Amino acid sequence: MKSTLLFPILSLLLSLSLSAQSDTWTYFPPAPQVSCLTAAGNTILAGTDGAGIVRFDTLGNRMYYHTGNSTIPTDTLQQIAIDAVGHWWIQHPGGISTYDAATWQTWSITQTGLPANALIRTMKAAPDSSLYIATDNGVAIFKNAAWVVLNTSNSGLPSDNVWDIAFSPDGKVYFATSGTGVVIQDGSSWTSYTTANTGISTMNNVYAVTYTSEGVLWAIGGLNPAVPIRLVKLEGGTWTGFSPSDLSITGGALFKKMNVSDDGNLWLTTTSTVSVLADEVWTNYYQNTDIGCSSAGNSSPAVAGDGQIWIQNTCQLAVFDGQDWYKPGTGLPGPPLGSFYNGITEDAAGGIWMGTEFGQYAAYFQNDVWTQYYPTDFGASNNNLYVINAAPEGAVWFGLDNAEILKYDDGTWTHFDTCASIFTEHITLGAATAPNGDQWFSLFSTTSQLSTGLAIYSENGTWQIFTPADVPNLQYTYPRNIKFDVNGTAWISTSFKGLIKYDGITWDTITINNSALPSNRVYDLAFAPDGNLWACTDSGLAVFDGQSWTNITSSNSGLPSDNTYRIAFDNAGGMYVGYSPEVPGTTGATVALLRDGVWTTLTPPGWENTVNEQPDAFMVDSQYRLWFAELTDPGVYLYDPMLVHTTDPREAALPIHLFPNPCPGNCLVTLEVSIQPGMNYRVSNTLGQIVLELPVSPSNTTTTLPIDVSGLPSGVYWLSLWQEGQLQGRTGFVKI
Repeated sequence: MKSTLLFPILSLLLSLSLSAQSDTWTYFPPAPQVSCLTAAGNTILAGTDGAGIVRFDTLGNRMYYHTGNSTIPTDTLQQIAIDAVGHWWIQHPGGISTYDAATWQTWSITQTGLPANALIRTMKAAPDSSLYIATDNGVAIFKNAAWVVLNTSNSGLPSDNVWDIAFSPDGKVYFATSGTGVVIQDGSSWTSYTTANTGISTMNNVYAVTYTSEGVLWAIGGLNPAVPIRLVKLEGGTWTGFSPSDLSITGGALFKKMNVSDDGNLWLTTTSTVSVLADEVWTNYYQNTDIGCSSAGNSSPAVAGDGQIWIQNTCQLAVFDGQDWYKPGTGLPGPPLGSFYNGITEDAAGGIWMGTEFGQYAAYFQNDVWTQYYPTDFGASNNNLYVINAAPEGAVWFGLDNAEILKYDDGTWTHFDTCASIFTEHITLGAATAPNGDQWFSLFSTTSQLSTGLAIYSENGTWQIFTPADVPNLQYTYPRNIKFDVNGTAWISTSFKGLIKYDGITWDTITINNSALPSNRVYDLAFAPDGNLWACTDSGLAVFDGQSWTNITSSNSGLPSDNTYRIAFDNAGGMYVGYSPEVPGTTGATVALLRDGVWTTLTPPGWENTVNEQPDAFMVDSQYRLWFAELTDPGVYLYDPMLVHTTDPREAALPIHLFPNPCPGNCLVTLEVSIQPGMNYRVSNTLGQIVLELPVSPSNTTTTLPIDVSGLPSGVYWLSLWQEGQLQGRTGFVKI
């Protein structure tokens, strides 16, 4: 049996030496995505959806232009271009703007001559420093400080539905159109090339064009914008068509965008590759395996002045330096998109790591600086992070899809694929560090719930693997989180079979059939500072003191719901519980805090009238702050209780006092508030269970009232004063 009196007294004294001045909330939305991309010379511009422009140079430096630090008219960009004289152009919800390195000038869509509802598809800079804008209502051109529009009513352009534009050195302009294929403007002469006069199928609808320095025109056609499947070349008057298989792209692909590098190579993005044609040979870099991120966005490959190729994708950006692909990251603040599961932790240096399923990267937050790390840059086959665990000695472990594991230690990344070779199609669901330094992982099959596993990596570099054949009742468990007691015994929560326990020799299963555990659905575990084990279940909280289980529910305590999913302790006597409402669809908070014997709910700003899912990725850091992510919310919440030390614990201002303390049974309570009708006392134990509730009965005008707690066992308790459900004050006491 754990000590039931000494620790609570110490905990009480500690909590009395801390006071909550106030609390604060911070919400970290996901880092804005790159929405458009362009490059010219030493400048690479990445437009974003909410953070303005990230400007890179060819040395890797970054600068940020947003409404908070510049006169840029918006932070939400849809298209971006650099013209021949170096001016920046952006399309945004307010229209079209240009930047000449000193000032921004903006035109509404109608001021360009286009109708207000025109759909802008691309912006292209012409060699003569003019700018062309392709839309579904013709082409707007800015030249000689004025706008003009080309359409079917004022030119030989045979279709107003224009998707892309290219230019040749001899002054010709090439338009990709719907219905009229590739249209070439040569001065006042207009020529349309379709399936009928080229013999190439799917040439009536063309969605991308580019022109090489060697005089070759390339185009992409298809039946509709969703299925561009034909790559077409015009060279020496001859048209040639290519399908993805002609490029040796396996697994199928759709063509997307093109550009030509200064050396004449054609760069082509597809839904599965970035492909390059050099010296009449196609080389395919597969998005997921070679680059490490899937295709995204509709920006053409951007060619920087140093010859590097920049691609917009789900990792924000990827760059080819002539030999390898790397991902520079935007450095924009915020966690990655996706579901966090166990993807938040604090490392030994106080930095916060975040990673998600369907992920793009691991984000690292320290001293208000965000850094992005891509697992695929360090040997992993994917960026899908399910769990991040910081070991006490400083290493950080990352559990990924395909049962892959990464270790980060003082700037060095190590990739482990031992589990991947054994547990195919498994995710690394849980991770924890044992007291002896061993690193534990739980694994679960994404294709068969019958398949689960456990793996232990020792500091000597060896692995221990456990399958359902090795561990009784491991099959069909969905092993979630791993925790260790002071003796090094491992406790593993499962979604279907209660708890699994391993002391290094014997495996045990703890269920409703052999214990007082209230449910076999155990979602999370945590050891309290006093050594007691707490478990989150769908039937409330369960507390194990080493000998017996106690059930904490909404009916015997102030716990708001019995559907509990996450739990974490701070070192100031507080316990946080993540829950889902008893009644689905109920608005409000889904985090409860037990501190000083009183349960309160924590409601982030804006949640008051919002339906929220249970929290994900629950973690209390070394500064007592709670970090969590809602199951379906893509951001991260930070709750700071603002706990500060006082100079003398006895000077802590409390609205109520109990004398004597320790109390032998009958004591006096002094109130520092006026007595109001409907006031009542609540006495709670250290588990948050309400053990006594009494009305406050005023006697004449005095505010010193008797209270009888003689029926309570010896121990530490919390006395709180309530009025109509609102906490008025509280104090701790010891019953002897």
